[in-house]
Amino acid sequence: MVKAPPAVPRVIRAVLGLLALLLTAGALAFTALPAAAAELADPTDTPSPSPSASAPAQFAEVWVRVASDKSNVPNVTIKVTGPKSFSQSFVTGPDGKVEVDVPVRGDYSFTLDAGTLPDKTLGPAINPLKITISQGDQGDPAYFLLTPGGAATNPGSSASPSPGSGGGGGHATDYFSLVSNLTVNGIIFGLLIALASIGVSLIYGTTGLSNFAHGEMVTFGALSGYVFSGILHFPIVVALLAGFVLGGVFGYVQDLGLWKPLRKRGVALIPLMIVSIGVSLALRYFYQFLFGPDQLVLPVPPGSTVAFGPVKLRQIDIISVVICVVLLLLVAFLLLRTRIGKATRAVADNKALAAASGINVERIIRIVWVGSGALAGLAGVLIGYHQSLRWDTGASVLLLIFAAVTLGGFGTAFGALVGSLIIGLLVNLSTLVIPTNVQNAAALLVMILILLVRPQGIFGRRERIG
Repeated sequence: MVKAPPAVPRVIRAVLGLLALLLTAGALAFTALPAAAAELADPTDTPSPSPSASAPAQFAEVWVRVASDKSNVPNVTIKVTGPKSFSQSFVTGPDGKVEVDVPVRGDYSFTLDAGTLPDKTLGPAINPLKITISQGDQGDPAYFLLTPGGAATNPGSSASPSPGSGGGGGHATDYFSLVSNLTVNGIIFGLLIALASIGVSLIYGTTGLSNFAHGEMVTFGALSGYVFSGILHFPIVVALLAGFVLGGVFGYVQDLGLWKPLRKRGVALIPLMIVSIGVSLALRYFYQFLFGPDQLVLPVPPGSTVAFGPVKLRQIDIISVVICVVLLLLVAFLLLRTRIGKATRAVADNKALAAASGINVERIIRIVWVGSGALAGLAGVLIGYHQSLRWDTGASVLLLIFAAVTLGGFGTAFGALVGSLIIGLLVNLSTLVIPTNVQNAAALLVMILILLVRPQGIFGRRERIG
């Protein structure tokens, strides 16, 4: 009698376990819908004007946030002007956000009224914001980031002074403060990107797969933290552990139920990448179905900001830096000083030779998937605390993750770290000269320029062809 392969029941159990986990998270999320609906029905909220009935509905989301501590600023007036003599004023809600409905597509100007800011020492670096609203826009948020000495102008002014221009004896100090805050926040963001990008690099090094579904692993961890912290109201430590542990479980299930069977069948790399794109799309919209399209908020524990000269950081930012540095040092130690790390580097260098020398290649790949999922899940929770959290949070940073890995050199964990720090700094500092809604383009442009000089990346090796 022929027995069924023992891996099949394990695959079924793993898949059923994942589905049960996701369905439980969805059920918990739906329990929060009545409270959210009651909050939306609050009669004290300021309604936004409706667009013209004869024109297609277009809208944009505008957020007002403090750059140093990422706190939202409510009750700020924003004047919007645009085509067809459109001119209306809107007031941000309790979350610092306002949804602006406009009658037609086109170029619009969003001007923040500096007189309505609660802290007159803060102002936006760019005011007004110029935004093009085109057909099919989904309300991607545009940010007024408030910084010390920002170039806030009153409504009606046609231009705002640049952060480095004259106009006050303390302006140089304000500009230095702005650059300092952007630099520190860029380093923090780079460390968060590094946690996720190391997994992408290790998976590519051991399997050759460019996993386009890695962003959804980041989102999975972020949403796991949201379920435990935002819905079940556990402490932040539980949210971080949930993202880390469940992210590792998710990586294990993915490899056991999908990637290992495909490897056994000898599926080529291009079809594998197409499969990863399909997995990414399926998971992304499954998250949207469970948690909805709106922004989710991870509750930040109460505590004052800590000032380091002109730089002000929240306690959660400091915690994030400590966690990232400790984990990155631990990954470096594991790769350089342990048998598993040396075996991982051997598999990444030459899989066939590693197998011939007695290394269990499949076991190493499984460990890499678990570790990558755990790091991506924890990175997702920290990114949710650092900025906004949505069903597509991972997808929004996936391009930056690949840019960091490509810049550092595919398959090298240390290259991913250096590339992430460079990308994080470029994304933040580029807002000094360009609008925030195109800041990612600056980082990608610099990556392209560097790769034109060194195609293999900073730590990559030249490949001999022929």
